[in-house]
Amino acid sequence: MALGGLRIEPITPGHLPALDELFTRGDPRNCQCAFLRMTADAFDAADAGARRQVHVEAIRSAHRVGAKAGQIALDDHGPVGWVSIGPRRDFPRLDHTRLLTSTASELPPVDGPLWSVVCFVIATRARRRGVATALLRGVVEWAADQEIAVLEGYPVDTEGQKRPGAALWHGTVRLFEGAGFAVAARHRDSPTASGRAVVRRAVA
Repeated sequence: MALGGLRIEPITPGHLPALDELFTRGDPRNCQCAFLRMTADAFDAADAGARRQVHVEAIRSAHRVGAKAGQIALDDHGPVGWVSIGPRRDFPRLDHTRLLTSTASELPPVDGPLWSVVCFVIATRARRRGVATALLRGVVEWAADQEIAVLEGYPVDTEGQKRPGAALWHGTVRLFEGAGFAVAARHRDSPTASGRAVVRRAVA
């Protein structure tokens, strides 16, 4: 199915039915984009419905203060993509990842709000059609109008090798570099963080 009329929109509570439609298959159906918003114990103890409530409240809370918890991609046939964003403090599990604990000394301090770009979901019919690129560019454009100092991501460096889609929910280094991000630190020593990087882009 061809992508027609692709548009990228900052998420609002009004988009929740479309987001639910996008999350009906694969890992998103179980995770509900709450994995990094919850502690490990809380996530493991919650079912998909409880995880959805965590994510929905994040979207509603951000909307109430004029911020956004992500960007959604839609075309003439419905939702085709999603990217989750927020202040790094909104993702407590990040502080305990080996990627960040092992590279903390390499990352320079940030003077101002640091926001994280943490997760991409692309509908099967829309993969390899530039949706993730459009979503990330939408984040950068939106952030430019906000009081955000730096955007940070945690992508996979595929090094030219094909990886299954389920392994690329963080995005890829190539994707982020195409949107003006630069690698700030790399981590290759752990199987759970193999080929992972921290990337950053200053928001002007």
